Amino acid sequence: MRPDMHPDMRRDLLTLLRNPKLARLLDELHASLVRNGEPKGRVKVQSRDEADALQDLIGGKWIEPGLTVAVRDIDQRLREQSLFHCSLAEAVELHRGAPIARPKEERERRIAGRDRAVRRCFQLLSELKISTEAFTRVATWMNAAESEMRADATRWGEAALVDGIRAVALAFHRLPAPGSPPIYLAELANEVTGGSHGLDVGKPEHALLIRALAFTFPEAAAGEERGSAAWKLNLLSAAGIARDPISVRVDTFGLDGDTPYLRELRREGIDRPFTLNTLGEIGGDVRAWRNVAFVVENPTVLAALIKHVRPWIPDRHPTLICTNGNLNLADKALLDALVQRGAHLFYGGDFDARGLEIAAQVLARYPGAASTWRMSVDDYRDALRTEGHTLPPGAVDRAARTFPALTAEIAARGQAAHQEGLIPALTRDLSRFVLEGVAPKISQLLISDATELQSSLAPSE
Repeated sequence: MRPDMHPDMRRDLLTLLRNPKLARLLDELHASLVRNGEPKGRVKVQSRDEADALQDLIGGKWIEPGLTVAVRDIDQRLREQSLFHCSLAEAVELHRGAPIARPKEERERRIAGRDRAVRRCFQLLSELKISTEAFTRVATWMNAAESEMRADATRWGEAALVDGIRAVALAFHRLPAPGSPPIYLAELANEVTGGSHGLDVGKPEHALLIRALAFTFPEAAAGEERGSAAWKLNLLSAAGIARDPISVRVDTFGLDGDTPYLRELRREGIDRPFTLNTLGEIGGDVRAWRNVAFVVENPTVLAALIKHVRPWIPDRHPTLICTNGNLNLADKALLDALVQRGAHLFYGGDFDARGLEIAAQVLARYPGAASTWRMSVDDYRDALRTEGHTLPPGAVDRAARTFPALTAEIAARGQAAHQEGLIPALTRDLSRFVLEGVAPKISQLLISDATELQSSLAPSE
């Protein structure tokens, strides 16, 4: 706007520009100036009211409704024939209260704004008092995700992006150490955002946290569809974050322990799911029978094993655990507690990408305290005799470092096999363990007096 325009004249111009009958036409004129960068093109005057309002603004000859008017003519009449002697662009800017952003200028402004937002995020990260590990993880992710962050700045705005990065950094600082109790999502949200719903789905903080976890724990949810609920749940679990104390569980049979509840479960031969809430109360007292726990991936396999061992005297029931797929926080909490009390884990799962990855996770989490159970090349071939289904090329490559011979065999055949095909072999292993005290693929006796086990097959009275 002309700096020399008298305030009274400016006020009169604003009064005319704010005429509701002129609003649509002013929007069209603004769009034309943005599109063309100069007074160019034509606009249509749609009604007598619109024509009169425009006539009051620009003066000059009479304007007929229903006709198109050159934008250049409107600009010229404002400059030369109106009382205000200003350009169309100046009038539109006064009406909108902001400069007209031309395409090139608008693009440059957006780029500068996004760059500024990303710089603020990195500056904020350096100012937060978080652990070295948290800083390294978040900084590494941010450097790899700069282009995504620029897009986020456009989508959410600078302030929302900065707040989201702050929440992610503080969340990584708060993540529990391996083997420590999990933190619940609402509790974490309250700590890092100031509200228990601050990390809910749909919020920038949630989206950024999930992306940072996916970058930091790439193998945690590799077997799930990206973006699915199971994928997100596995990422949270890998970081030690639980949605709540109830929704995740681990299925069990034959646990041992000193509490009345555990003794009663064992005496009655009852299979029981345990939530994080329950494990928090009994975790320190739970043990595996004879310090051996048999862990399976599939609930149908667990059911078959329970059916096999349930007729035995409850005092001789082996400890059986089912993870129901990928290790969740309840699975980890129970297995951690058992290993801490001296248990050795024998894990068996499916011969596919997810089954091998779960097995690799168990071996890596419990080095020296975990072994595979019926997951050799020969076992795979036996399972294939019952059922198999086609695998895409490269499906099991991620597990090749842990199981080179097995993955090579699976890749060569191009077939996955389920653990259900090995149920007869698994039940034989349990019988041998209970009767002879010999664990799978381990010749060493796990108990000193195998003869006392002969009574374990007798039915309970």
